[in-house]
Amino acid sequence: MKKIILGLLIFTAFTTSCSSDDDNGLAVTEQNILGKWYLKGGKVNNGAFQNYIHECETLRDFQEFTSDGVITFNGYDSDCILQEVEGSNWTLDGNTLIVSSFDTDPFLFEDEFIVEKITSNELVLKQNGINEETEEVEVSRLYLTRN
Repeated sequence: MKKIILGLLIFTAFTTSCSSDDDNGLAVTEQNILGKWYLKGGKVNNGAFQNYIHECETLRDFQEFTSDGVITFNGYDSDCILQEVEGSNWTLDGNTLIVSSFDTDPFLFEDEFIVEKITSNELVLKQNGINEETEEVEVSRLYLTRN
């Protein structure tokens, strides 16, 4: 299940430096979140940034937020064929992004992310969780970019 859940898994696999294109950032609004956001990388517990590995060299995996409350993960394989398209619901409550399964999805879930930063080109989502192996608190950050 890749969707935004992929982002959570990616958190644990990577970490990267974040760029600042709008130092003051944008307001956390649905309008500013809408559109395509390409997966850049992430980090866990302020560890080193790890780049997200795109299997296709010319097409990058992305999340697309639409105005009808759907977020769609689009993933390309090494032959640059759109291999995976997974959708979920999304809503915004203040600076909390809530991603949940469709009612018809057999794997029901609901995840909350804090929109830690949003600029015209960068979106940083933070999630607090518990490491299942160590039972310690983990803070994960997922970095997405428009370009």
